[in-house]
Amino acid sequence: MSGAMEWLENVYETGFSVVFAEGLEAGDLLVRLGCDVGSLDLIDQEDAEERQLDEGVTMIRAGLYGGWAFAVQAWGARVLEEGILEEVSAGTRALALIRTETLPWFSYYEDGESVCGFDPGMPWMRDGSDPDRFDRVMSEVGLNPSKEAAEPGSVAGMLRLAERAFGVGLPYEEVVVGELLGGVVPD
Repeated sequence: MSGAMEWLENVYETGFSVVFAEGLEAGDLLVRLGCDVGSLDLIDQEDAEERQLDEGVTMIRAGLYGGWAFAVQAWGARVLEEGILEEVSAGTRALALIRTETLPWFSYYEDGESVCGFDPGMPWMRDGSDPDRFDRVMSEVGLNPSKEAAEPGSVAGMLRLAERAFGVGLPYEEVVVGELLGGVVPD
């Protein structure tokens, strides 16, 4: 089954955040994202979204694909809260792909340190300890890293960058139709 992520923007029209952590189990990733261990249970997308709306809780669902744990959150971006990516990436590599109604963002961390982060709409403005690490791949997927040729990038380009640079993906059937391990972030 393909893990290409081009479907994300259509399925999660009002926004999403996806986090990948290499070598972790799904439950470990959820706990690192702040989910209560006692809340972890299998849940499908529809029930997770209903629970978020009905109970006002933050639900995150997680699974495994290609040696990486992934976590998907509809609408919100828990991963952007202070210290979360540092915790998720402790002892490993972590990647966050975010598109909310106000903010798209790409962020890559290694062992608690920000390596490269940027708004895909302004890919020439990057930060982190090695902001130029992905320049070649960025150019290949339509995210121009050069200020001289400043053309806005896209969320689709950000998703292609993640697929090409890291080999990550999301199995559509599991994420949209099937059940994944879900967790609730306590208030």
